[in-house]
Amino acid sequence: MQMKTPVKIFLIISMILISCNNKSSDLTTDKDNLSRQSSIPEWFRDGKFGMFIHWGPYSVLGGEWNGKRLKQGDNAEWIMQKFEIPVDEYRKIAATFNPVDFDAEEWVALAKKAGMKYIIITSKHHDGFAMYDSEVSNFNIVDYTPYGRDPLKELSEACAEAGIMFCIYYSHREDWEHSYAYGNTWDFDSSQTKLDTMDYPELFRKYLNDKAIPQLKELLTNYGPLGIVWFDRGMYTQEQGKEFVELIHNLQPDCIVNGRVGHYNKELLGDYQSLADNGMPIGGIEEYWETPQTLNDTWGYSKHDNNWKQAEEIIRRMVTIISKGGNYLLNVGPTGEGIIPQPSVEILSRVGKWMDKNSESIYGTSSSPFTYELPWGFCTRKGNLLYLHVFDWPEDGILEVEGLYNDPLEAYLLINKEKQLDIRKESNNKLHINLPESPPDYINTVVVLKIKGKPDVKPFVIVQNEYEPVSLDYLTANTSGRAVKRFNRKGEEERFHISKMQGPDDIIEWHVNFKTPGLYNVLITYAAIEGWDDGRYIIQSGKKKISGPVISTQAWYEYKTEQTGQLNITKPGLTTIRLYSKEELDHYLMYFSKIELVPVEILGTHL
Repeated sequence: MQMKTPVKIFLIISMILISCNNKSSDLTTDKDNLSRQSSIPEWFRDGKFGMFIHWGPYSVLGGEWNGKRLKQGDNAEWIMQKFEIPVDEYRKIAATFNPVDFDAEEWVALAKKAGMKYIIITSKHHDGFAMYDSEVSNFNIVDYTPYGRDPLKELSEACAEAGIMFCIYYSHREDWEHSYAYGNTWDFDSSQTKLDTMDYPELFRKYLNDKAIPQLKELLTNYGPLGIVWFDRGMYTQEQGKEFVELIHNLQPDCIVNGRVGHYNKELLGDYQSLADNGMPIGGIEEYWETPQTLNDTWGYSKHDNNWKQAEEIIRRMVTIISKGGNYLLNVGPTGEGIIPQPSVEILSRVGKWMDKNSESIYGTSSSPFTYELPWGFCTRKGNLLYLHVFDWPEDGILEVEGLYNDPLEAYLLINKEKQLDIRKESNNKLHINLPESPPDYINTVVVLKIKGKPDVKPFVIVQNEYEPVSLDYLTANTSGRAVKRFNRKGEEERFHISKMQGPDDIIEWHVNFKTPGLYNVLITYAAIEGWDDGRYIIQSGKKKISGPVISTQAWYEYKTEQTGQLNITKPGLTTIRLYSKEELDHYLMYFSKIELVPVEILGTHL
């Protein structure tokens, strides 16, 4: 159903005003890697905090069906697949879906009160049910239920009125209601059953043409400007993923797409990266990214899941993620009646109270400039302001900030900008900031440190244990040029890697304090796809260089380890080791994982 013209115009004007009123965040890092993704809008870069909503007929069941209850930790929105509920039976459940207590303005007000800047709601989850007025399929909330209203339209209008960006989730590959999509093996012999290849390519194409693509067009044309289209569970081929990305960018050029749109085991197709569900990064990622997390253990509503995260944990998670350059997407699961559970409301309200006083340290900030973990908390940055998030209040009342070469200009509590805190700079590039005897905020007190110039911090140094191998990995590396730390969804240990190196100026670098000089075997672990075999890499330590050929591996992220030569470390102390491409390439050099330096001969003694 087409949106009426006045409503469309109202939504467009509102979203333009939101965009114009957003101040640009300071995203300049030491090499400004993030600026390369020019398609990322300011509202996403600056907003940092969003609400995810999983809602559908599964909310009616609340984690229980036909006398069977989902286990704690199982996702309630997967109940149809978990218990293999037949489509006909699930349709009967959907026909009872009547969320008479749904109030779009109330939901949006809760998100705004919590400090959230965007909302993403499931327009169609894996069960195939459309939570909007779809002309493509009558299996939707308007035509198939007694409710008869379009909650997505109401939410889009409420978001525009409140200055919140409206976004939608759409399950593009998985659809248990459709006989040709992926996932329903208990009802349909024609269902796609494999995650890596299609069983019936021509039938899956028919599903895409008949349902997924037409429904996405409806959402892109009938609900005003969308901030994000959020996909899940990947796609079989890159070409299929690109088809969805291009459709979105053609119909709504300002709308961005998350990284789960394409094949999980291949190069990122979306505009930004999505971490695994409830994922917490071990280090910063040098592209725009977001982590989706839940308030309890499930995404859809479960009447039995009361394992709620407290506001203190949510604030710590949010600050951790933002200090590492990410966005925090926090989920709520409304009931079948359209009510956001009271524990969710209370937790988000407490988070909102903290945000009321401290949002300056969240919105528009960039990641921490520090290369090491801070013993008392985390750091976010805006220009020459460092926001020091103190979760663990020092017993002696002195906040130590190590490894900062800049001169301090002033320090104060964010909640009391008028009262200056005493600062003392030690000779070893350590600052001492005198704090009040007790923290004004027991969860997280923010200390603002204003410094002279752009942050200049001590690089991370790997300290070797005597006689032991040295590991040079993603986490301890510094990158420059086009080299960036990234994430992919395949595998577990190798999900974080470094890539986009194409020339000699795209450098991965480590600073190592060797305790034991001697001869070391050099082992490199990487992946490379077919066609990258013309590349050669250089590993350099001082004037010594090792050159090796890139040899393609079996697939995009199928890592292998090979010995590539030897390095002679002639004396103990600090050494810089670099990895880069020997010459300019028209493709990436590799997907880099790690280098290991294994001692062979120490001070003339063979090991």
